[in-house]
Amino acid sequence: MAVAERRERERIARREAILDAAQRLTAEVGYQALRMDAVADAAELSKGTIYLYFANKEALCAGVASRLIDELLPVLEKNLAKTSSGLDAVQQVLQTYFDFTREHPHHFRFAVSWLSSGERMDDSTEAFQLYRERVGHVLQHAVTAIERGQADGSVRLDVDPLPQALQLWSSMLGVILINLNKESVSQRLPMPVDLDQVVNVHIEAMARALARKERS
Repeated sequence: MAVAERRERERIARREAILDAAQRLTAEVGYQALRMDAVADAAELSKGTIYLYFANKEALCAGVASRLIDELLPVLEKNLAKTSSGLDAVQQVLQTYFDFTREHPHHFRFAVSWLSSGERMDDSTEAFQLYRERVGHVLQHAVTAIERGQADGSVRLDVDPLPQALQLWSSMLGVILINLNKESVSQRLPMPVDLDQVVNVHIEAMARALARKERS
């Protein structure tokens, strides 16, 4: 039993080392430049060992992304449990996502690099299927928040929850990108702007757009 437990711990440690290396390298060089042999070198493992855990680069990145979502979900669910209405829950989804990326900027840089690659991915692996399932969990929290708001009267009834959830996520990506690159963005602007305000402005604007108007 002790031998089996030790081997399992070693297996988990190798997998985590591979994921750590892949996440770090993707954030540094980008998804397109990521190479499996570079991941192996960074993890101090053979390239063959990498393939024992992940069938290809897409599966590897899916493993990294799944791990990040597994960190985000408990925080998001804890924060959503404190909300008083559906509209409040929608705002909390956005705020939690922003706070998480601010605390873990390398997570976000990895995600953006992979998302913006524009390549057709091999989605047939188990790792990718598990990743897609986790994406669904996060997205469902946003959809449920909108549906809850429609039920409790805080969100407009003419809103289609799923497309709206995707719009909220995609627009938040841009806001986070600006916030994580404030110095670079400031250099491009011809006037001084407090870029920290953009996050709150965006979340409040989304809330106003979704709020059900009181009939006069």
